[in-house]
Amino acid sequence: MLRKASKLFLSVMLVTIFVFLADSTESIAKKKKSAKKPKISYEKQVQNKKTERIQKLYEYFPLYEQWERSEIYPYNDFQFLNNFDTQSIFEDFGKRKLLLARVNDWLGVRYKLPGRSRNGVDCSNFMSLILEEVLGMQIPAGAATQATIFPKIENVEDLQFGDLVFFSGRRIKAKRIGHVGIYIGNGLFAHSQTSSGVTYTLLSDGYYTARYRFGARIPRLELAFLQTNLYSRYSKSWTTLC
Repeated sequence: MLRKASKLFLSVMLVTIFVFLADSTESIAKKKKSAKKPKISYEKQVQNKKTERIQKLYEYFPLYEQWERSEIYPYNDFQFLNNFDTQSIFEDFGKRKLLLARVNDWLGVRYKLPGRSRNGVDCSNFMSLILEEVLGMQIPAGAATQATIFPKIENVEDLQFGDLVFFSGRRIKAKRIGHVGIYIGNGLFAHSQTSSGVTYTLLSDGYYTARYRFGARIPRLELAFLQTNLYSRYSKSWTTLC
């Protein structure tokens, strides 16, 4: 009886040791496998996303490729200006080209609330930075505030290049504006999205179609006058300048 118990105990011990060694070997193998995968830096991740997302611009706004290559005003751009509101500040070809260049520079940067740098940017800060880089003007923070600055464009069909586009937040029926982007054309707009960071998205995306409220056009005014007017209108909240 004692011999049987000893043999059983020995068998259990051998099985336990075998299982332990097998688990250890598997664990070591997994560690070696994971060690072989180099960590991708945030900068590299941004660059990879930028390369991927700019393809959407080529696909839905093919005129960009011609703008990109043009050092002077392209003749075929006249077709783009058919029915274009000449009161828009983006009637200027140089500003249109610069806008897309600056947006593309930001592609892939992650979303961060609040954020105003390449390490993370939210939607209204992104709009503020883009307008500052392209037009040299500053606007206060907050999508809801930005929605009150420029003349409204009620119908989505009337949107044109350079118009700001405003959306309600997560609650579809909410009246308060909770998100902002900038319209490019052919249903495409640029923005800093919570889940993806700076990217291009189609207005036909169900989430944004349901939450779209209106657009706004930046007028072709004397920028110094426009900036002074903004300061006077929003002086009390200018500490939240984004």
